[in-house]
Amino acid sequence: MRSLRTVIAVEGSTDETFFRSLLDRALQEIGRTHPGKGFDVAQPAVLRRAEDTWRTFTGQIVAQKPAPSLVFFHYDGTSRPEREAAKSWEPMVAEWATSPREPMLVPLVPVREMESWALTDLDVINGLAGVDVARSDIFEAHHLTQVEKLSDPKRTLSEALRSGTRRRRRGRSPHDYLALIAELSDLARLGTVPSFCAWRTETVSALKTSGFIE
Repeated sequence: MRSLRTVIAVEGSTDETFFRSLLDRALQEIGRTHPGKGFDVAQPAVLRRAEDTWRTFTGQIVAQKPAPSLVFFHYDGTSRPEREAAKSWEPMVAEWATSPREPMLVPLVPVREMESWALTDLDVINGLAGVDVARSDIFEAHHLTQVEKLSDPKRTLSEALRSGTRRRRRGRSPHDYLALIAELSDLARLGTVPSFCAWRTETVSALKTSGFIE
């Protein structure tokens, strides 16, 4: 059975915490639900990137041993995804085209911020907060069923996790729970979020091209 090795290019430590666990689970789920010979998912490697370092970053990826099959390139879509694509995705693709590359490059683009995906499974958030956060007075609670409409998901997540009866959690940063949220969130519920669906569709296509699934 082939081993699927991947790299996740992230912008910061909180992105690393969340995406490493979530993408590991999502890739395993894709392997189980698609025809083919199957594959083992190796723990994704994570590289933090800075803006305007496309050549350096491409070199770091190409130097990975063993070589990855897929590279997930993260940037936040914000309220104007096309502007962010021009700032991050397009220069990376241009640099990638000039490199002696083998891995396939796949965009990983939550709308607004990563925290919008973290808010998708309200059962998990409610369990951590100890209260039904959709009925609370947290920022933009009325958008929690359509997380891509949140204007500041980071603020909403922070207020949600501090809103409940479990006071022992109030002294901790909401980001302390990102790994747990990524581990517990229902992938089917994430599948209702358009930007997650776009990532999954791109990933399935790349896995088919690479021969991991049929």
